[in-house]
Amino acid sequence: MWIAKKYKQLGVGVKASIVYTVASLLTKGLAIITTPIFTRMLTSSQMGTVNLYNSWYSMISVIATLSLTSGGFQIAMKEFEGRRNQYVSSVLSITSLMSIVLAGIYCIAPHFWQEWMGLPNELILLMLFGFLVSPANEFWLAKQRYEYKYRAVGVVSILTAILASGLSILVVIYLNSKHSNYVAEGRLFANYFIIYGFAAVIWIYLLIKGKTLFSKEFWKFSLSISIPLIGYALARQVLEVSDRIMISRYVGKSEVGIYSLLYTVSSISLIVWNAINSSFVPYLYQNMDKKEKKDQIQNLSTGLLAAYALFAIAITFFAPEMVKILATKEYFEAVYIAPPIAAGVFLTSVSHMYSNVLLYYKKSTIIMVSSVIAALMNVVLNAIFIPTVGYQAAAYTTLVAYIILAGLEGFLAVKTYVKINGEKMKVYNSKYIFYLSAGTIVLCMSALFFYKYTVLRYALIVALVVIAIICIKMAKKGNIRR
Repeated sequence: MWIAKKYKQLGVGVKASIVYTVASLLTKGLAIITTPIFTRMLTSSQMGTVNLYNSWYSMISVIATLSLTSGGFQIAMKEFEGRRNQYVSSVLSITSLMSIVLAGIYCIAPHFWQEWMGLPNELILLMLFGFLVSPANEFWLAKQRYEYKYRAVGVVSILTAILASGLSILVVIYLNSKHSNYVAEGRLFANYFIIYGFAAVIWIYLLIKGKTLFSKEFWKFSLSISIPLIGYALARQVLEVSDRIMISRYVGKSEVGIYSLLYTVSSISLIVWNAINSSFVPYLYQNMDKKEKKDQIQNLSTGLLAAYALFAIAITFFAPEMVKILATKEYFEAVYIAPPIAAGVFLTSVSHMYSNVLLYYKKSTIIMVSSVIAALMNVVLNAIFIPTVGYQAAAYTTLVAYIILAGLEGFLAVKTYVKINGEKMKVYNSKYIFYLSAGTIVLCMSALFFYKYTVLRYALIVALVVIAIICIKMAKKGNIRR
């Protein structure tokens, strides 16, 4: 009763943040909870196929959506406040057209694409259908978040996750007893039957409600922002998933499965960050131009990053236990790649903080250039070290790439803000963020030593929790010097 009463007294923004966080934890948490089931029912090679599909989907979807589902959509929600439904249906027609074009390209030379991607025909066809309908789900969710309609977002997200996970488990159990060679394909079809099914319904709903397939005004506005973001979004995906594609090509699908499991463990903290960022961005954009809100934004951002750093470090130190719970013995030795992955994942939050500022000022080209530089560095380093060192090298090359990305975007965001406003950067406490980032990297990497000493690991975690709580309280009170 006390909790319910306190919840009712909260502002709509805080309520939205809580619901998004809980929904994200539950939906992503289901993926984590079901991992022990799948790692024991699928071989590491089959797990590799699943992750390879998801990696290719993430990368190609950037082209299929023309990055229209990225940051520019939030700006459009503000720009076309009275015509949001019309805008959504109009840009949805663009993504639908692009998916049809991609399907046509595939049909010209299907065998080439199957060999290049390392996936069978049926999985590529599944992927193409996803390109058609999935943007509708992303548009709808983004619109609901912007309008603080958090209940609808929570219900749809949780329901989809439960049904998709449940059906996937049932199908995998059945196929393991009947058709073990098709377990990976069965899991993917079961999972995305639910996800794409929901998306297809929303796709129809948005087109009917908006009743606008073409609008010169909407198309020009959306494409002017999104096209420069294609390079950015593609580079981001290269950073996030190209390591798995290159491991598959240079080493094998089994190693993809092992690496992906450790990446999942190390990036669990992203569940928290994605929820934080989805609620923080609307608040940031609505208050960036208000001088009286700058201190609040600064204190909130530093507190959020400190909390997120705690999650990243804690997960790194608990990685051995988490791997033992989530996977079989063939995955255990890979635990030593968890620290660099976790450190790199934390730096994505820093990068997002600064890219939010650049997007606000419509400096998407700057974001694209920074991301492309980091992505190219990642690909080059992977091409050099994966064939000689093995899949473990990908963890360290990815960390280097994220250091470059966060550093570039931070520097350019400060420079852009100073140029536009004629004053030093005040949106964030950049000095604090730098020291926090450096400290997080050092502490994550120190876990390599502490993995052999369980008691020391636990003691350090307790100490870090206490320090993080103190830092968050100081940030809230505005006692952190700017």
